Amino acid sequence: MESALGQSQNSIAELPILNLPGTPANIARFGSPSDRRSEVTLRYYFYPTWRSQLSSLIWFVLTGFAAVLISDAVPEIVIKGELFKTGGGTWYLHLPLLAFVPGFFLGKMFLRIFDSQYIVDARGVEAQIGLVSLRLRQPRLRFEDIRGVEPGQTIWQRLLGIGDVAIGSAMTDGVEILMKGVSSPREIQLFISGEMEKRVRSLTQSGTSGGNTYVAAVRGD
Repeated sequence: MESALGQSQNSIAELPILNLPGTPANIARFGSPSDRRSEVTLRYYFYPTWRSQLSSLIWFVLTGFAAVLISDAVPEIVIKGELFKTGGGTWYLHLPLLAFVPGFFLGKMFLRIFDSQYIVDARGVEAQIGLVSLRLRQPRLRFEDIRGVEPGQTIWQRLLGIGDVAIGSAMTDGVEILMKGVSSPREIQLFISGEMEKRVRSLTQSGTSGGNTYVAAVRGD
């Protein structure tokens, strides 16, 4: 038994890892992580879209124009002075103080886009939140522990084809993972629900096959 388990673990460890953006085209082309788990470790990555930050983008453009107009009308709010000298001449500082306002919205937009990513593989769903922040959280739910998957969209999000996907755990009443601002939330819900069904079917079949149950447990299946 130990020899067979060792060979099983080694074969799984040697499987190639394929990390892909979780687009409908990639999922249709490369298939289900559960269906291909014997040949490849397939992971789909989902990210907040730029369309989810449309309000911050609009504020960035508006405040940028306002900063330019006000700085021209009120030159006292522009910091000017000699910065440093080089062999070829002198460099001067020309910094409008109001430039920090559109800069705030630009930084907020980039933070929300690159601070989170969500991963779906053959075992479950994982969120990595805080990638460019001081605190990193990595909640993970196995498919057999998921209570429900629910997409949510406002009317504007429906027009833009984006939304949130709330994933709850069977052990709590709250939402364990919230995929914010992702594209095609309904398709993501159907994808995760399909993987959940395959997982439950796999565990049911393993539970009726004697020694295979122990092998599946060692594999983390």
